[in-house]
Amino acid sequence: METKTCIYCGRTLGLNELLEKAGKYRCKDENNCLEYQNGRDGGNSLEDADYISDLVKSSLSEGSERIDAYKRTRDDRTRGNTGDGATVSEDALAEFAWMKSVLDVLAAEYREKQRFVFLYNDNKKNEYKISFDDTDYDLHFTVTIENIAGSRCTLSVAKRDIGADEDPLYEQFIYKSYPIDEKETVIKDLSVILIAIEGEKNLISALLNEFRMEIESRQYRGDA
Repeated sequence: METKTCIYCGRTLGLNELLEKAGKYRCKDENNCLEYQNGRDGGNSLEDADYISDLVKSSLSEGSERIDAYKRTRDDRTRGNTGDGATVSEDALAEFAWMKSVLDVLAAEYREKQRFVFLYNDNKKNEYKISFDDTDYDLHFTVTIENIAGSRCTLSVAKRDIGADEDPLYEQFIYKSYPIDEKETVIKDLSVILIAIEGEKNLISALLNEFRMEIESRQYRGDA
């Protein structure tokens, strides 16, 4: 029987004992889950060899599953990026049409601000990039809004060094995934980012750091 790990109690259980939501698993029997947590938590848990062993094994097992999922996602993205847009589903295109319309209006608001460039990817048809270049202060940002599989939208921010050929892992410092029915929130969060990077130069780092912490805590509250 296939097993998964409950994100709350950490036990590895059969799928028939778990509920799945957004790729994460939790016990069907919430009372039993809480009783297990209460019994395992506290001062005696470190003295419980079975608990520690189960925690380590389940964490390693779940870690392997998550790495495999990351690889599949990375392969899917690579195939999508090398195509001509035909691999993008009709649902994804339809969902992103709303986003493009709103971003086009936002672009019109920034038309007179030449440091901003709004660019819709006409090949992929589910991606919109906004670049900000301030050569006086050597500040260069790229904000990307993208639709994933017609069900989620992502917002990411990368800080670029002109001419540098760096691993994008170290450029991107904000990444947030939204359910497609929260696309208005994407626009609101994007507006915060644009105002921050255009504002006082000595405050950009601090403001974007506060923004990142706020959206991360928002996600955790949503999971809870």
